[in-house]
Amino acid sequence: MKKIAIFFLIVIVIISTITYIYLNYVANYRNAQKENRQFEMYQNQEILGSELTTLINKAIDYNIRNEVEQDNKGNYIDNGKNSLNIEIKFTDDDVTFNISTIYKRGSELFLAHYRDISFKCIEVQYHKETNKISYMLFEQITE
Repeated sequence: MKKIAIFFLIVIVIISTITYIYLNYVANYRNAQKENRQFEMYQNQEILGSELTTLINKAIDYNIRNEVEQDNKGNYIDNGKNSLNIEIKFTDDDVTFNISTIYKRGSELFLAHYRDISFKCIEVQYHKETNKISYMLFEQITE
């Protein structure tokens, strides 16, 4: 009788552990999807510089909330979990800037020059561990 009780107890512990791991995975997946939605809507979409400024501010806030470290140039370091880097390629100067560079120089300056210019998200990368967006590249469409 004791052997049967111990057997069922072990089975219950194993099933509970598997269930916990699965439910934790599902919760993390849904959380990643929820966080990605706020940035994925820009994928393959043309947006104006004014909306891109909003996205820059949102990404900076996202990195600050997730306590993502910065390198000596001020660019956010990919931590493999929840960091977000956005680069913007300007075709009129053939140069690419990171959002931290634009943010440091001032969003107002970016808005003054690029408010009505169109940009398109041409590349999106994800963290392998968490499936959260890690990198986005926007390219200037109009001059």
